[in-house]
Amino acid sequence: MGKITFGISTGPQAIEWPILRDIWKEADEIELFETGWVNDHFYGFTGPPFKPDVSQGSADGWMVLASLLHETTRIRGGVLVTGVHFRYPSVLAHMAATLDWSSGGRLEVGLGAGWSQEECDSFGIPLGTVGERMGRFEESVEAIVRLLSGETVTFQGNYVQLDQAIFTQLGPQSPHPPICIGGMGEKRTLPLAAKYAQHWNYEGTDPKEFEQKVRVLRRCCEDIGRSPDDLKVSGKVRFLNSEDPSVLTGRAEKMIQAGADIVLVSFPRPTSPNMIEPVASALSKLL
Repeated sequence: MGKITFGISTGPQAIEWPILRDIWKEADEIELFETGWVNDHFYGFTGPPFKPDVSQGSADGWMVLASLLHETTRIRGGVLVTGVHFRYPSVLAHMAATLDWSSGGRLEVGLGAGWSQEECDSFGIPLGTVGERMGRFEESVEAIVRLLSGETVTFQGNYVQLDQAIFTQLGPQSPHPPICIGGMGEKRTLPLAAKYAQHWNYEGTDPKEFEQKVRVLRRCCEDIGRSPDDLKVSGKVRFLNSEDPSVLTGRAEKMIQAGADIVLVSFPRPTSPNMIEPVASALSKLL
């Protein structure tokens, strides 16, 4: 395990834009936080178990991320994660290439298979069976990585069809912006992360489960001749408004002991920029 880094995970559900903007600007001033993340849904979710909550409005994750990266100067940012069923992979790759270019190379590309049937049914987006979702995911990740690498891509899959597609205006990151894959499936998601990702995210908060998934991921890397140390892994820690941020020290330490290179703090709602400094103070004890 190398250097431990930290990031923030925020909205954009049930929050006003000036508050979200100021949270990121505050984090941008604190070097402890290297990354910031938003999610990408049509509305909020409550749980666990997570269920759609239409009372919690949600802004578009990519548009919010673009605004946040242009309100900040240092912190890197990504969507944790984008369901590839929401946008055709060439469109998503074009968005990513544009944001990497316009942010000066501060983009992290978070990708996932998608999961909420209720959300998809509400907004007319096909989700498909687990097998169909994973097939689409595998094809989409390959196509996106190749497009962001500047390749001329012809692809004839079951879900993705491209013919001599190429992006000639790319961002400064080479060979492409870092790819973060989210999901815990051991048969297809973790092998996909081992093949294409620079970062794998564990969405849960159970250190024991996380540790077991990290072991599987490392085996997946070894199976294809990749050093497991080349792939960063992140885990989330959460706290409630009723809790003091100092509780994060112990929770983050458990995730680090379980194998996390990156610890992401999921902020409670409602939240405020005033929480950033106490959270940073709690986490700095682990450095």
